[in-house]
Amino acid sequence: MTSPARFLLFVMLVIVGVKASEQLYGFVAFRDERTQVKTLRAQLGGAAQELVAVRARMDSLHRDIDAQDEELTRELAGLHRFQRQARHRQLPPALYDSYMAALQEYNLHVESRNLVHREWQQLAARRDGLAFRYDSLADSIHSLAVRMGQPYYQVPSPLEAAAEYAH
Repeated sequence: MTSPARFLLFVMLVIVGVKASEQLYGFVAFRDERTQVKTLRAQLGGAAQELVAVRARMDSLHRDIDAQDEELTRELAGLHRFQRQARHRQLPPALYDSYMAALQEYNLHVESRNLVHREWQQLAARRDGLAFRYDSLADSIHSLAVRMGQPYYQVPSPLEAAAEYAH
């Protein structure tokens, strides 16, 4: 083997040795941080799974609210038809009972819709709390990764974390 080839082999072995020692050092030196990251990832997955479930329920309620709003609009138009038939702000006696029944049904429907909306609002508050928790856990994981020398550590999205946690 010629002298330049030996030199290149020596340089290559030095580089491989340095890289191997860096990896070994990282493995030994950041053992506690890796354990913390593993714990935080599990918590992140739990928060993400809960967050995804709350968002799905909110979407379902939102569709229900939209459908109820459309129905309430139709019912309100029916009530306006009664008002157009009134003369001097008084309904003919034959229509009064029908009007009162339609008005009572409309009011009950409004109450029902408002109950669904209150549930949606409660879920929105819960979603905000879960999103804050998820973001805090993600920030903690990222700061540990930076400390371990991995500033570009990819923290999963809530959907990805929920899928990981489910498996």
